[in-house]
Amino acid sequence: MAMWITGAGVITAVGHNISEFSDSLRKGRSGIQRLPAADAKSTEIHVGAAIRNFSWHSFIEQHENELPVIGSRASKVLRNTPDSVRWSVCAAIQAYKQARLHLLPISSRRLGLIIAGSNLQQSYIFENVVRFLREPEYIAPRYAMSFSDSYQVGVISEILSIHGPGFSVGGMAASGNVALYQALGWLRLGIVDACLVCGAAADFSHLELKAFAILGAAFTGEPSAEPHKACMPFDRQRKGCVWGQGSACLVLEAPESAERRGTGNIGELPGASCLLDGNHLPNPSLEGEVCAMRSGIEDAGITAEMIDYLNTHGTGSPLGDQIECEAIRKVFGARARHLCVNATKPLTGHCFSSAGIVEAVATLIQLNERFVHPNSNLESPIDDEIGFAGKEAKRFDGEFALSNSFGFGGVNSCVVLRRSTSPQQQAGDLS
Repeated sequence: MAMWITGAGVITAVGHNISEFSDSLRKGRSGIQRLPAADAKSTEIHVGAAIRNFSWHSFIEQHENELPVIGSRASKVLRNTPDSVRWSVCAAIQAYKQARLHLLPISSRRLGLIIAGSNLQQSYIFENVVRFLREPEYIAPRYAMSFSDSYQVGVISEILSIHGPGFSVGGMAASGNVALYQALGWLRLGIVDACLVCGAAADFSHLELKAFAILGAAFTGEPSAEPHKACMPFDRQRKGCVWGQGSACLVLEAPESAERRGTGNIGELPGASCLLDGNHLPNPSLEGEVCAMRSGIEDAGITAEMIDYLNTHGTGSPLGDQIECEAIRKVFGARARHLCVNATKPLTGHCFSSAGIVEAVATLIQLNERFVHPNSNLESPIDDEIGFAGKEAKRFDGEFALSNSFGFGGVNSCVVLRRSTSPQQQAGDLS
């Protein structure tokens, strides 16, 4: 059974709201830039897509007239919280507002919340550990509350007055899709009428970034004069994934609830999958990825022939991209040539725990606004049997899309998305 998507919000390196994000997608604008010299020296990672020039104070002020109670709570609670929490709250408020939950509310006990991601505040923890080692008598007063992932659940639930079920889920880079999969299950079982699914930014410290570099899972080359060209999924010259920051939120809602409230949808989530490889290592599994894609399509009640657009996991890692190409050909056969296959990470960087939801938002924007964003770094594709998106944005009129996310530890997850079925959204944009 398909569930409606009634709200969306996003904060990334290429946009602090849906409108800005959509504009960046259409123009192929990348948020990957040279990192400050101090960060690069300590991590060996020289480029990344960091969130810049975002003020949560200004964001809350902009929404205080329409959302006075929520704005007042947010101003109070966010004063002493890590950046990752602030970004999650601001993305969630965007989605909450677009779903018109402030104007057409549902029972707070029938509204759920799932935070996608684990080990989210590593930079905040690292900073406190460094200070503690230097000054053992010092511990931040709120540290005991705020270092755990459940803190994000508590903060958002307080600000938005959510009293239904809620928790955080982890699946490494697949966390976003895993959270959507869980929320879909809640709605199908009738546990909630609607659920906010928030992909939280993994705010890594120097320790995590260096660990990814040692593992060979991150681009560590010297930045050229054009750092935005560092991320090259499916190109023969690819050299690894590029780190990014981002938070995004989707409101999933049962169609009868949305209709009862008198609101339409901005898209649908007809199916999803989450399957394990039985493997704790980071290496990808061809069989696992094939099974996840087929399972997601089957759960949606459609066939592979009905998929028009494929948002790949597409990190730019040498082995990962090769395996994903093989999996695509196994699932779609000769039709792989006629699919529009794309990768969003050259624009946003790899947002890790929030990547699945950031890319679901990007996919919905393209389905609704009838375009495909460019994959401008793809010069020499590794597979000639797959219809990769080109270097320029193009007109596109697809109905169904598949979005892949594969995480370390053998977590394979896919979601099927459908463009809006509401008359008021048919020719409009997501914002």
